[in-house]
Amino acid sequence: MLKKGKWVIALLISAVLLALAGCGGKEGASAGSGGDVPAGWPSVLRVGSLPMEDGELSRTSDQFAKDLGEYLGIKVETFQGEDYNMMIEAMRSKKIDLTTYGPFGYIIAAERSGAKLLASMGNGPGSEGTSVIIVPKDSPVQTVQDLKGKDFLFADPASTTGHLYPRATLMKLLGLKNDEIPEFFGNVSFSGGHDKSLLAIANGDADAAATCSQCIEMFAGSGLFNPEDIRVIAESDPIKGGGALAYRGDLPRDLVDKMREFALGYGEEHPEYFQAMGAKGFFPAEDSDFDGVREVAEMLEMSPEEMLSQ
Repeated sequence: MLKKGKWVIALLISAVLLALAGCGGKEGASAGSGGDVPAGWPSVLRVGSLPMEDGELSRTSDQFAKDLGEYLGIKVETFQGEDYNMMIEAMRSKKIDLTTYGPFGYIIAAERSGAKLLASMGNGPGSEGTSVIIVPKDSPVQTVQDLKGKDFLFADPASTTGHLYPRATLMKLLGLKNDEIPEFFGNVSFSGGHDKSLLAIANGDADAAATCSQCIEMFAGSGLFNPEDIRVIAESDPIKGGGALAYRGDLPRDLVDKMREFALGYGEEHPEYFQAMGAKGFFPAEDSDFDGVREVAEMLEMSPEEMLSQ
């Protein structure tokens, strides 16, 4: 288990939960019959998604919810959160029943929100992605050592490829301890998402940023930015686990089985959904597939609460 946070963090979490209970995220498209619901099933299943600069990704999320509702024969709604932390707390407070987390977001959600793994999103076994550190194409920076005193963007505190792994990579390449990372740079902040980090670098609004290797092709392919406007200067070790499609742990077993059946066949039926996210489908997965990510998190000696409060 990762270390427990301090009591002040508990107050922060309580505030987030109150915000969720009061106004919550944005509820989007709904689908399904909304008729007779099998015994024990929720009357409405809520699928969480994160906002992106590219509207196409939001549209595919709505389509996924629509298709899931038709498959299950119940009403399915989308819930749009602001960041990974909100999605984790939304599942904890039962505002959402199903969502896709990054590997690190999943292990936090499993510990804090009782999330259970339904399937893994990716390109199949042996196709693990990486995290990369990028700079504007015309930047004089050639190595991470050249970033001393520069501004650096991580994506999201709970992001595996946008925070956890690049932080570990910087520690390794710079020979620094975790708490020395902020002192090395002129400023360290979070953009709020991979798309925002990529735009910042492509537009020359930041000196360097961390993102996922597949995110470059994914967002460039959607027309969000020109891939020739960025340059990769460092790359992490391969990251096992992939995107985790996770569900609220107290959902009925027969509902979970139907959702897993739907998810594992969705890539063949709707490849366009995964193309928009740089993947090929959902694949069978085990919680132990994410142990490598847990090891990196422990190496940083930061609890989930400390990571999320960055």
